[in-house]
Amino acid sequence: MPASLLKSTAAKLFPERAARYAATRRFAAVRRDENNFVHPDEIADLAAPHDVVSFDFFDTIVTRKIALEEVHAKTAEFGERYARGDDGPLPAGLLAHCRHRYQEAVKARGMASTSRFRNEVDLAEVFDGALAPYIRDADRRRRIIDALIAHEVETEKRVLSVDPGMVAALTALRAAGKTVILVSDMYLAEAHIRSILDHLGIAALFDHVYVSCTVGVTKESGLLFGHVDRELGLEGRPRIHFGDNWNNDVAQPRRMGWEARHYFRRENEETKARLDLEARLGGIDPERALEMLLSDVLPGGPEDTVRMTGAAFSIFARRVLQTAVRGGYDRILFLTRDGTVFHELIRHYIDGSGAAAIMPLPKMEDLAFSRRKGVVLNYPDLEDPAWEGFLNFNVRWLTHAEPTLAAILQTFSVPGGELGLSGDGERLTLNGEDVAGIPLDLLRDRPDLAQPLHAALARRRDMMRDYLDQMDLFDRNEKLMLVDIGYSGTAAKAISEQMFIREAKGQTVASRISMMLMAANRYYQGNLRQLHPRVTMYPGTLIDTRDWTHRAVAANFSWLEPFAVDRNRGSLQDFAQDAEGRILPRFAPGSPAAPGAPDRARLFAAATAYEDALRVARLPEAEADRRMTDRFIRNFLYPDRSAVTAMEGLSHHGGLTEVAEKEVIMRIRPHRMIHDLRACHQQDKWLQGSLRASGLGFLIPLLNRMIGLATR
Repeated sequence: MPASLLKSTAAKLFPERAARYAATRRFAAVRRDENNFVHPDEIADLAAPHDVVSFDFFDTIVTRKIALEEVHAKTAEFGERYARGDDGPLPAGLLAHCRHRYQEAVKARGMASTSRFRNEVDLAEVFDGALAPYIRDADRRRRIIDALIAHEVETEKRVLSVDPGMVAALTALRAAGKTVILVSDMYLAEAHIRSILDHLGIAALFDHVYVSCTVGVTKESGLLFGHVDRELGLEGRPRIHFGDNWNNDVAQPRRMGWEARHYFRRENEETKARLDLEARLGGIDPERALEMLLSDVLPGGPEDTVRMTGAAFSIFARRVLQTAVRGGYDRILFLTRDGTVFHELIRHYIDGSGAAAIMPLPKMEDLAFSRRKGVVLNYPDLEDPAWEGFLNFNVRWLTHAEPTLAAILQTFSVPGGELGLSGDGERLTLNGEDVAGIPLDLLRDRPDLAQPLHAALARRRDMMRDYLDQMDLFDRNEKLMLVDIGYSGTAAKAISEQMFIREAKGQTVASRISMMLMAANRYYQGNLRQLHPRVTMYPGTLIDTRDWTHRAVAANFSWLEPFAVDRNRGSLQDFAQDAEGRILPRFAPGSPAAPGAPDRARLFAAATAYEDALRVARLPEAEADRRMTDRFIRNFLYPDRSAVTAMEGLSHHGGLTEVAEKEVIMRIRPHRMIHDLRACHQQDKWLQGSLRASGLGFLIPLLNRMIGLATR
């Protein structure tokens, strides 16, 4: 085998080792001489004879934590996820590949121009040319380009580190009365570089900033130094430039009459070369890259469970946004109460991306909905033969109670007084008669009860329908995305049934509705069969019923709900009109979280920590998200002691009608194991965590396999 092929193969197999070796060897022979300096402490003496002192920026004053190619990859991934062409998603790789051969063509056009010579590219111009065949509207294209560049600037702010020695040297030069300038070859405009300087806290250290993208000519050609001379009237004055690139920062300024020194700090050069080589060889080992990412996210101990869950919520929120953008959805509607957290997380992510208020995105709103309101939405008239069967099924489903008058009122949150009854709960009277326990099958024979009951339920149905009309859920020719944490898609089923009802009455149904769930349970597949053709449901995004391990962790979601619930609101009670006639939802009072419970502030902090880590991660965002999702699922599928500790004492909002606080974990007694596991499941407790908390963790793999097989 030829030696070159052997070396190439070894580099592909062991990219980190190969990059480290090549970087070390590359600079081993470099020796110090009068042309270079190795530490910022030397700058004061070198600059002493000069009035004007100029500095390169990147790899001189600041260094990157990741390779420049990885910065570019993050911009491209952001664009491919959250920008859409006129006819669908942008071509894969477009935003990455255009920065090579096409960028050279853009530069060549500028150099060939007789009216506007340029030998530097503007990244905005490169992106504009690349996107023009796919986004014809110039204004929309400009907004997307601005968002891409804002995202890259934000990434640079996160990955750049300022050399404190350089800051000290710059500060001393300013104190000595020197004119200090920054001269940089960069495809980003001067305004963006100034934004980075402001973020890093060093903008005040420079009297002037010159950037090749804005000026149009480069240090590489020497022309940028000539421009600085003319702008500041420096010709003939003593001036010196410092930088890390021999041609751009030494040879060219000297050619233009400047003094110059090469900044060569071996550890900086070796780190930069190693990062660049690793990126070209395909990156570092993904599992090690994930561990590096997690070291910034997971502090260890019980808090890791909160952090992983916050990361998982961030992953789902960003996936919703990606799906909605790439799918050409007009609006995203987040269902109360559990779905609204993802609305907040998307807003939070966009605000932190640098692209807030720039990127054209679907409109986002909250939609007041619940299982109970989904049922009442399709409530039939009293004369309908299905009336009794409808109430019988839904009261039993929602409350697990016999369908008596009292149970019906409780199920649909109807106060007895609305029917002219006295008392409440299980003690309801009409003219002194106890009517609470009258069974459903006898209600038709009691028009004094059935008619006011029907009027109350019909009023709620009609108000719900009016609210959905106000939200333009059916009439517009739009693509709508409904978002909820999970689990079976009953909202999609209820809305589908309403579409069938409307069409049967000759009413317009023009919208197309999709639903995204973070997690799906075993009832998801059954609900798919009930959907109107205009309604679709995506499989569970993070937890899907097609994988046996996912089915095992989805035995119930009592372990997930404490993190999602909006405790500022109780259950959705009803709707009411305000003074302007607008229909507004009315919720029961919220409930305080238990001490130490993961409130939304902690969840947002965890999501932010993960998103911040993604900015500097050596992994593509999609790969990091996939691996983090696996970690998140395993944390609850095979919980360790710290995961159980994190969940002990927490409660979730159980109940399909009124909210009821329920603990997540119950103790399993070894001598009553089957009985207690059955009770654990029936009472909506976390099965795996309950086993671990009871000292029976060794049984978790067997339980998971049994659940996975039984729920196929």
